[in-house]
Amino acid sequence: MKAIEDRIIDVLATQLKLVPDGIEPDMTFESLDIDSLVIVELGLLLDGVFDIAIDDGELTNEMTIRDAARLVETKQAVA
Repeated sequence: MKAIEDRIIDVLATQLKLVPDGIEPDMTFESLDIDSLVIVELGLLLDGVFDIAIDDGELTNEMTIRDAARLVETKQAVA
């Protein structure tokens, strides 16, 4: 799951123009000042990066990057 976390961090860093080293897997999206619009965009980006389908509402501001990685991992296992 570490590889998924790292990839999500890379996507976030690119999208938000942040330094990846400043983003930790236990940080919530809210703590990174990610609003609901960016959450939707992130879901679409992760769909493409991981070749999965994340439905609206599956990613929330309260989730951590680790939570999102678990979601991706679960979706990949089903696919």
